[in-house]
Amino acid sequence: MKAVKILLIIAVSLSLSKISAQDIHFSQIGYSPLNLNPALTGIFEGDMRLTMNYRQQWNPIVNYETFSGAFDMSFYNDEYQKQFFSGGLLFNYDVAGDSRLTLANLGLTGSYTHRIGRAHYLSIGGMAAYNNRSFDISDLTFISQYDTETQTHNSNIDPNEDAYNASVSLFDVSAGINWHYRVPKRKKRTSFDLGLGLMHFNEPEQAFLSENDMEKLPLRWSTYLFTTLQIHDNIDILLQGSFQDQGPHRELFYGGGVQLHLNTDYDEEVALQLAFNRRAKDAWSPMFGVRYRMWKAALSYDLNTSPFKIGTNRRGGPELSVIYIFTKVKPMEAKICPIYL
Repeated sequence: MKAVKILLIIAVSLSLSKISAQDIHFSQIGYSPLNLNPALTGIFEGDMRLTMNYRQQWNPIVNYETFSGAFDMSFYNDEYQKQFFSGGLLFNYDVAGDSRLTLANLGLTGSYTHRIGRAHYLSIGGMAAYNNRSFDISDLTFISQYDTETQTHNSNIDPNEDAYNASVSLFDVSAGINWHYRVPKRKKRTSFDLGLGLMHFNEPEQAFLSENDMEKLPLRWSTYLFTTLQIHDNIDILLQGSFQDQGPHRELFYGGGVQLHLNTDYDEEVALQLAFNRRAKDAWSPMFGVRYRMWKAALSYDLNTSPFKIGTNRRGGPELSVIYIFTKVKPMEAKICPIYL
C-alpha cells in the first residue's frame, strides 16, 4: 500500500509541469445533468430544480473528493405550449491527491426548448463558465530531495519547484443539443432523452508554466441516451448509456435497472430504484435510489476493476446524489409545461 502511494506521489510531482486535464465525472450520470449537457437545463418535471452530488474516490490510497451543486428553472411565456426558455447555475469543486490539485468552477447555463411534434421536444443550450485550477506541493516528495549522504528523503532540501503559477484562472464556453420524448396519456412515464454535449469548445489555456509551454483544456464531447420504459402501472425499466471523449481519455458508461412505484399518487409518490451500471475497463457501480414526492436521492459505490485495483483493493468509492424539485401551485386556468402532461 505504502509503495503504491509513494509511486503515485512521484508521478504527480513529475507531471506538474504539464497536466493533460480530465473533467470531473460521476457514476450517476443522470443525477448530474448540467455537467453532461447544458441543453438539459430545464428538462424536468416541475418549475425549479436543485441538484447536489458528492463523490469520493480511491481513499485511503490517494483521496479524490468532488462536490457539484446546480440550480435550474424554466421561464414560460404566452407561447409555452410550443416553446420555452430555461436558465441555471452550476458549481463544481474538486480536490485530488496529496498535491491538492483543485478545480473550482462556476457556470451560467441557458437553453431553448421547442416542440417539434406531438410529445417531441428539441432543446439547444449553452454555458459560460469561470474556472480556477490550483495545487500545493508542500506535502509532495521530489527526487531532488533525496539525501545521498543519509540515503533517505529530506524534506528540508529545497526541491526548486517554483518556476510556475500555483493557480490559474480560465473562461470557457460549452454547448449542446437534446431530444426529449415522453409517451402521452396511459404510459406517460415512458420517456427518452438523447443528446450531445460539447464542453470547453473554445479550449482555453490552463498551463501552470509560462506562456512558452501552454496547455489547452481539451474539448470534451459527450453523447448519451436515457430511457424509462413503463411496463406496468407500478414498474419501470431504466436503461442508460453514455460515451465521453476528452483528449487522450475515453469513457464508456452503460447500465440498467428497475423502478418500483409503491405509490403513484402525484402528491404522495413513493418509488424505489435499483440499478447496476458499468464504466468500461474501470468499475462496476451498483446503485440504490429513492423517490418521495419532490425528492430524489441515490447512493452508489464503485467497485474498481482497472489495473489500479492492486492498490485500491477494488475500493473505487461512494457517490451520493440528492435532487429536489420545486413546483408552484398554479391557478386552475393556468397552462403548464406540455412536456409532462
